[in-house]
Parts: sequence; C-alpha cells; structure tokens
Amino acid sequence: MRKGFTLVELLIGIAILLIISGGVFYAFRDIFQKGTSQALVAKQEQDVQFIVSNLVMELSTVGFGIDRSRLVVLNNGTNLSDVRNSNAVVAINGSEIDFLSLATRQDTSIGCWGITDQNKNITTQARDYLFRPCSSANWGLPTDTSKVICLEPISKRDITSDCASALVFYVDVYNYPADFVTRYYLNTSSNASKLCANGTLTLFKGVGSDSPQPLVDCVGAFRVRYITSQGYLDYVPNSDINNLYGIRLCIMMQVGSRQSTQANINNFGANCGGPVPIPSADWRYYRWSTVEVDIPLKNIRYIR
Repeated sequence: MRKGFTLVELLIGIAILLIISGGVFYAFRDIFQKGTSQALVAKQEQDVQFIVSNLVMELSTVGFGIDRSRLVVLNNGTNLSDVRNSNAVVAINGSEIDFLSLATRQDTSIGCWGITDQNKNITTQARDYLFRPCSSANWGLPTDTSKVICLEPISKRDITSDCASALVFYVDVYNYPADFVTRYYLNTSSNASKLCANGTLTLFKGVGSDSPQPLVDCVGAFRVRYITSQGYLDYVPNSDINNLYGIRLCIMMQVGSRQSTQANINNFGANCGGPVPIPSADWRYYRWSTVEVDIPLKNIRYIR
C-alpha cells in the first residue's frame, strides 16, 4: 500500500522537479519571447538546441496546476475546444499537440503557487514554476478565491470553493481551464522565410484565445507521440492517464540556407512513427537537424 505524502515532502518534491526542469528554459525565456512576432530560422546547430530546449521545457509542464478531474487523455481530436470541453489534459494528432498547463502563460505571477493553512492564508513563500519567489499580495485570499485554483495536495482534487489547507495556483482574471490550453502545430498557410526549402512549414504556438504566434520557420516535420505502458504510440491505452509516462518529441528543422552540394537526410526512427516522406529531391541541398527526445511528464504522476 502506497504511503501518503506529507506537505513538506510534497513541497520538497515539487521544488526539486521545478528547479531541474527550469534551468535551461530560464536562461533562454526572454530571448525566445522576443521572437513571437517573427518566427526564428535555425542558422546553426546552437539555434536548434535553443528551440528544442524551449519546446522540451514547455511540454514537460503538461498538467502543472491542473485538477484531478481533467487528468485524462483525449485520444480523438486535437483542437482548443476538444481539450477545453472534454476535461482532458492532453491530446495529440501527429503534427499537433494540445495540453493544459498553468505554466505556459508568461504573464507576471500566473501559475505561481503556495500553500494555505486551515484559515486559507498563504503560509509559504509563493513561487513560480521555476521556483523563483513571487508576490501573493493580490491573490485575494483568504476571503476571495476568484483569482486562484485550489487543489487538495495529495489527490489534486479541486477544492477552490474552500481553499483551506490547499495547494493554491494563481490564475488572475483568466478563465480556467479554457485560457490555459496550449497548442503547438504546423501552419500550412503561413508565409515562411525565403531561406526555407519548398515544402517546409512554420511551427506555431497558441494559448487560450490569444492569437497564435510563429516560433520557427523551415520545419520539415513535427511529430508528437505518447510514451505509454505499451511503448511509443499515437494513443494512450484506454485513455487512462496512468498508462501515460511521457511524450516523444520529434522535429526535423532546416539549418542554414541552400548549399551547393547534396547531403543525406536523417529521417525519423521507429519511435517517432517511422520516416516522413521527403517531398522534393531539392531537400538534399539543405542541411537538416533531426531531433528525437523523450520528455517525462512529472506533473501527472502519483495520481492513482
């Protein structure tokens, strides 16, 4: 029989996970946000590493601050309304992933968390998801719970109507969960950089009802798959969150501009669903970086 966690153990565990997962993202976050109005073009391998690091950090936050009732997988359909209306925390469909997380909005203090006592007062230093201190002065507690989500610390059950002895997450005036659905997808109608090979696409990010923003041009392929109890799949057996261990991120990006000589293209392996079609022989005149990485989903563990 599994032993329950104390609040102290829970805080220590969360702190360690957030510190580990936040290091690289903290270093590049401000630079990455400056590119929201214009997509990046990877001109060298360091650019690829930067882009992938940010994707990994954000995808690893799936389920952060989300209540237990929504910790299910949606195996059919991927768009904002699917996840928002189906009480699901994540859904994928080949080159698109939609998920719930309080950590992907960059507004000040959004997603910051703390712990309340029996009188609904914050008893700990409020922290953001990178474990940096933030202010809880405007959260409204103990009398007003309209700007927070309160979870029972062990089960993650939503107890916002009470908020006593709870994990508290600040959401401000945003609607939970609709405004916290994050979507990564390839846009087939965007105007990519002139440096890009024909047939490449732009990777976009959308959060809630905000206008989607381009992240990187010249993407040859983008796939997301589940890491499950039965291996790498495009679905989670029985849509059971306990069968989901992580996410497999697969992305192929053009590096630099067209070259004078041809080169081989490293395609996706079996864990990414196998090779993608190469639309043109001209692609061999470009350099490609193919990245496959497993991302553990630590925020949805221990929910049985």
